[in-house]
Amino acid sequence: MKRFILVVGLIVVVFSSVLGAAAPDLIIADIGLSPEMPIVGQMITIRATVENIGTSDAQDRFNVRFLVDGIQVDAPSVPFGIDAGRSKEVSITWQAHPGMHTVTVEADQPFDRISESNEDNNSRTITFPVSIDPATSALSDIKVAVARFEDRSSSGLINVGQGVADELIARLVQSGVRVLERSDLEAVMQERGLNPAIQSDLVTAGQLLGADLLIVGSVTKANVQQSSVSLGFFSASSASVNIAMSARLVNVYTSEIVDAVSAEGSASGSTGFSVNIGKLLSSTSPTSANVCVGGLRSDKPYYYVGETACFGYKNAGPDGWFGVEIDTISGAFVKTLDGGQFVSHGACGQWFWNQQGPGGVQMTPGLYVAKLFDVVTSSYIATVNFQIRAGTGPVTPLDEITVGSGQFDETIVGKATNSALDQLVSQLINGMENAAPGVVATRGKSAAAGPSLAAREGQVAAILPDGRIAINIGSDAGVHKGDFFQVLDTVNLIVDPTTGEILSYDVIGVKGELVITDVRDLASYAVRTSSFEPAIGDIVRLESP
Repeated sequence: MKRFILVVGLIVVVFSSVLGAAAPDLIIADIGLSPEMPIVGQMITIRATVENIGTSDAQDRFNVRFLVDGIQVDAPSVPFGIDAGRSKEVSITWQAHPGMHTVTVEADQPFDRISESNEDNNSRTITFPVSIDPATSALSDIKVAVARFEDRSSSGLINVGQGVADELIARLVQSGVRVLERSDLEAVMQERGLNPAIQSDLVTAGQLLGADLLIVGSVTKANVQQSSVSLGFFSASSASVNIAMSARLVNVYTSEIVDAVSAEGSASGSTGFSVNIGKLLSSTSPTSANVCVGGLRSDKPYYYVGETACFGYKNAGPDGWFGVEIDTISGAFVKTLDGGQFVSHGACGQWFWNQQGPGGVQMTPGLYVAKLFDVVTSSYIATVNFQIRAGTGPVTPLDEITVGSGQFDETIVGKATNSALDQLVSQLINGMENAAPGVVATRGKSAAAGPSLAAREGQVAAILPDGRIAINIGSDAGVHKGDFFQVLDTVNLIVDPTTGEILSYDVIGVKGELVITDVRDLASYAVRTSSFEPAIGDIVRLESP
């Protein structure tokens, strides 16, 4: 009897295998666009090649679903199925609007009529830009600057603000928008001692750089929900991720917010990380690393080869721009981490190093030193020594948690981030198109009215016996009665000895504020709005409205 049951069981297994093998298997072999490089307003033909790679015919009618940016556009049918080894082409039309877009095509959806040997290979996805038409777009005459995004997500991911801003810039450029280099914007802010956390300072930097619109944004949420399934010999780890971000469009001539947009991206599937997501993210958090308790610190005294090194600096001094340089213990330069971070008083900046030197070469075991430096003055402030040891340890896959890296893009978190960015850039371009005529108009008024906001800076020329403060700029420089000026506490002031023009200075703080009460051609009179002691020669700078 047992032998009979065993034989029947084997027959059932073999029969099931044969049936499973003799089944259709539908895939999307290719997706194409016509035109291949679409511009705004065009009707695009999106074609998909559906192929049956199975061993039997798909004889029944089925549908092919087209989704653009996650939204179903159409689901045309294949009325007579597809024979084994054959393919058919289906297509839809879609009107292009600006930005980056994702097209996903799914065979045998949304009704799932065909029983297939493999139900998990039915979809294919492509991403493409839709560019503005320079001949007709209002954006053809607009220059845009993008500030580093603020990370409010508490995700533990690395390079969030810089990475998201750079990815956004790349998408805007692909869409035909004229975008200024983010590094140039930060260089202007570093040179002038401006604070990126203050919108008026960002506006001033945008004006100095020649931008018309400024994009200021933040990553507001990064939720990761992970689950693991274990069935003895089989285990799987999966995650669902939700990323949210927002951005504001600012007219640099008026400081007015002309549009505010937000987007969310989600993805699910296998984690894509080589270690547990939760442990990975918590291992990079300030609390666990303990690098934000004062001065320059490393999270460990030594690291094994390939392990991520983390450095933190809690700023007990004035606001400023800081960077970290890695040298060998003998003083040989290895690498500078980041182009500079603005760290306000009491805040903590963090830098990560993947142990790679010039050319991406892994550094050898030995002693190293991390040097904190002031970006503006190029002076070193603090150092911390650490060691790279031979052997292996709990290596953190840095590229998988660094926003903007190739490996990060392949993770579930990366896919959710890119989905949110694709949506955000489309909304931003629409907002810029709508705002462009007004921005151009205010640019013209600003030019007609005289010097820009950034040009209206001067110095304290006199302190009068009645308490009034005289500054050395007036109506010729665009000063008006009722304007407010900051009196800056500066160092390293450089003035042209021939013209008296202010060439450069470094801001270490704000002494106080003045309000203009009387304006002459070449000078203005002001009174203090608070108690402080200005000095002749102090730099004064117009506050943005």
